Amino acid sequence: MKTVDVDERLIPLLPLVQGLAELLGEHCEVVLHDLGEMPHTIVAIEHGEVTGRAPGDVPTDLMLRTLRRSAADDAPSFRVYVSTGKGRVLRSLSVPLRTADGETYGLLGVNMDVTDLVQAQRQLYGLTAGAPGQTDDAADADEIFSGDIREVVDGMIAKILAEQGKSPAQMSREEKMEVVKQLEERGAFLVKRAADQVADGLDLSRYTIFSYLKEIRRQTGEDYESAGDRPRPDARLTDGDRSPHEDGPGTRR
Repeated sequence: MKTVDVDERLIPLLPLVQGLAELLGEHCEVVLHDLGEMPHTIVAIEHGEVTGRAPGDVPTDLMLRTLRRSAADDAPSFRVYVSTGKGRVLRSLSVPLRTADGETYGLLGVNMDVTDLVQAQRQLYGLTAGAPGQTDDAADADEIFSGDIREVVDGMIAKILAEQGKSPAQMSREEKMEVVKQLEERGAFLVKRAADQVADGLDLSRYTIFSYLKEIRRQTGEDYESAGDRPRPDARLTDGDRSPHEDGPGTRR
């Protein structure tokens, strides 16, 4: 196993990192972060070739956002599809590690490369799509059952990406807007804060998602202000919600 100096509280987890990697196989990266070493948080990693990382490397922007949003939440952060700079598609799980006092000192991450599975799913979708004349309701038999509405929204995003056959890193602005349009049509934005999940899944800012929705609803004649998931008039913009004029260089849309 590739490691660097490790906080003694993380030492008991080193065999778990190695064991999970052996269990899940070479397409699954398992990584352990020591937040006390920010920004070089990675202290142990198996199958780092999945993301091209090694011990001593830094966290991703998604991990930083995950840590900030889940500061008061003990639940693991689960993302069905997350794109990487390589244009691959990952299934990710992040588990914050906390002391009894609630201090977050580490994070265990699992990143499984499912790009080939997504492509295969697209082929299967083409072979099993509804026959001519069949209604959308009849063809859409794979209903998502979950006790967590976030998993339902993640599943909706995953379905549409599988149908597109591309990762967000490979999509143009128009293609990403089409994904948002399909999510809108399928009712995803009836869920509070669904825009945050969609923004994460498409590598966009929350502000950009709302901009897309406003344009889509204007085209369809729907009143934007009557929509379920929209920015509050009195809400302040955070770093993740800045307008296009406020973004720094290299901001992706």
